Amino acid sequence: MHPRFASAVPTALAGASLALAALLAPAPANAAPVAAPGYTVSVFAKSPQGSTRPDSIAVVGNRIWVGYGNGGDPTGANGAKSTLVEYSFGGKIVRTMTIVGHNDGMRLDPFTRQIWALQNEDGNSTLVIIDPVSGAREHYRFPPGHHGGGYDDVAFRNGIAYVSASNPTLDAAGRSHGPSLVSVTPLPDHAIAVTPVLGAAPRAIDTATGQSETLNLTDPDSTILTPAGDLLMDSQGDGELVRIAQASGQVYVTHLLGGVQVDDTAYATARHGFLLVSDKPGNVIYRINAATWAPGTAYSAMSGVSGTQSIAGYVGQLDFGSGALVPIVSGLDAGAGMVFVPAP
Repeated sequence: MHPRFASAVPTALAGASLALAALLAPAPANAAPVAAPGYTVSVFAKSPQGSTRPDSIAVVGNRIWVGYGNGGDPTGANGAKSTLVEYSFGGKIVRTMTIVGHNDGMRLDPFTRQIWALQNEDGNSTLVIIDPVSGAREHYRFPPGHHGGGYDDVAFRNGIAYVSASNPTLDAAGRSHGPSLVSVTPLPDHAIAVTPVLGAAPRAIDTATGQSETLNLTDPDSTILTPAGDLLMDSQGDGELVRIAQASGQVYVTHLLGGVQVDDTAYATARHGFLLVSDKPGNVIYRINAATWAPGTAYSAMSGVSGTQSIAGYVGQLDFGSGALVPIVSGLDAGAGMVFVPAP
């Protein structure tokens, strides 16, 4: 492994393929999640009455915000409405608000201290910017995407908002020709200016082999900023994580082993704290604790395995060098949104 990709992942990951193979079995009905040695898992919150399918999670000061999509159409059709719920760190509801459209991505802008909530990831996308103190909201609408779809998730770097261009229209050969990642600027007239950042077929270096290849990003999804300041985007259906280095602009790709597909990824940023993960079909948000976390270690929420049905979802520790996602908590219905919450 090139030193650039070295991480805090233990050497025990050499046997990762065996651990992954053991997971390729139907999930037991009504089974509670099980934590690996060194971790514990508990319920942080269950979906409040009238809300279902929790997804994105954001830390806002000493509060946790969760977006509930409520099973709405991802194009916003048929009157889709979502619920944003503000929780205390103890999982108690502080405030709720209703958002028109199907919420998917949600992050705190660290520069303005406002929340960005994105709706309708498959088309007709909108953005609501929320003042978390007053609850005041500003509504914006994206122009039609050149990739043919919508916009999913946002990450902020150096005052710029980067958004994944989701649900692209594919040609007869199954290839996308639009951007996969864009930068966006809300305008005074409540429109949004969109600038392409990364195409759907970029050249990338494989983190396992060090070889260069051309990608075909058919399912851009969750987007985060790594502790090193790189942009990390999940192409969910492709089973790939794409990283754009801040310093060089070089693109790297990690192909996940075993056909694993993931939704969100979170990094431990402190030795003490906890992970939150939303189990969308299970309508539960789980809290994962460890005696000590290794800062800089990445964890992803497994949402499925390509070509396989009825596989138990899990949260795994990610090895960028091999593409292994080794379970730390298994037995979810399907992992979705994630966030690491450092101890105060």
